[in-house]
Amino acid sequence: MNLLRHNSEPVITIEHPVCLVTGDGRTLRDDLARFSEWGVAHDTMAIGRSYQIVPGQILHWVNVDGTGSKSWAESLPRSNNGNHPYRHTMGELPGYDIDWDIENCQWNIEDVMWHGSSSLFATYICKALGYRKVVLAGCPLDSAGHWYFGPEIEGPSWTGNCYQAWLDFAKDDYSANVRSLSGYTAQMIGEASREWVTA
Repeated sequence: MNLLRHNSEPVITIEHPVCLVTGDGRTLRDDLARFSEWGVAHDTMAIGRSYQIVPGQILHWVNVDGTGSKSWAESLPRSNNGNHPYRHTMGELPGYDIDWDIENCQWNIEDVMWHGSSSLFATYICKALGYRKVVLAGCPLDSAGHWYFGPEIEGPSWTGNCYQAWLDFAKDDYSANVRSLSGYTAQMIGEASREWVTA
C-alpha cells in the first residue's frame, strides 16, 4: 500500500535522512530519553499531543482524524524555522498543509478511514517523503494509556484489524527501514537501536 498526496503544495524538503515519529503512548517519555542518548541528527514527525513534550524543532505534525483535530492543527506552535510544522491528514481538509489518499486501498473508506493507528499513517508518510530510516517513539500499540493521563486511565482498545495492518506492513520492503522503541510495534517490525539507525 502507498499514500498519494492530494495537493502539490507546499514542496517539502526533508532535512535529515532519519525521521523520529512520536506518538502519544505512555512509553513516549522513556523512548525520547533513550533516543536522545544516541545523538542522531533527525527530523521529527509528531502525532497528536506529542508535540507538547518533544524537544527541538518539529518538521511535521500528523493526525489521521483531521476533522476532529482541526483546532490543534491551526494552533500548533511555530517550530519549523518560524513556521508551523507541515500538517498532514487524510482527505482534503482546511487547516492542513498536506492531504493524503490511499493508493490501491483494501478497505472501504466509507466504513473506516484508517487501520493500524496514526503511527502507521505517519510511517507511510515517511515512506512517501523518502526518509531512509524511521524510528517510532511512544507508539507501542497497547492499552496502557497516553503519556498525558494518569495510569488509571486506559488507552485505546486496538482491534485485530489494527494489528493486522501492522503485520501487513511488516511484509512491505520499506518496513526494513522502520523500527520502534517500545511495545507491540517493536515486536512486529523490530526494536530500534543506535547501531541500526546509524548503519
